[in-house]
Amino acid sequence: MMPTVGIAKILFCVLFLYSCCRVTQGQMVMDCCLTVSHRQIPRHVVIGYQPQVRGQGCSINAVVFTTRRGLKLCAPTDPTWVTDLMNLMDRLIKKCHETNFKAKHCKKLMHKSP
Repeated sequence: MMPTVGIAKILFCVLFLYSCCRVTQGQMVMDCCLTVSHRQIPRHVVIGYQPQVRGQGCSINAVVFTTRRGLKLCAPTDPTWVTDLMNLMDRLIKKCHETNFKAKHCKKLMHKSP
C-alpha cells in the first residue's frame, strides 16, 4: 500500500507543477512605460517607435521611441510633435524598405514592415 501512496503523491506534485508553469507562461512580464515625458524628442536621435496600448499588459497609452543609443523614451500619444515624429519614421522606414535598407541613412533604422 505504501508504494501506491508514494506514486500518487509524485503524480500530484507533477500535475501541480505543470499547472503552475502554464499559468506563469501566460502572465509574462512586459516592459511598459509607467509615465511619459512631455519633453520633445529630437528627431535625429530616433530610429524607430512602438505604440503601447493600455489594457494590453500596460496601464497607460504611450509611444515608445527607440534612440540610436538603444534608449527607450516614453511619450504621450496626443501631442502634434509625437504624431509628426511617428509619421516621419513611417515615411523613412517605407522609403528604406523600398531600397532594402541599402541607403546610408537606412542602416540604423529599425526594420519594420510597412
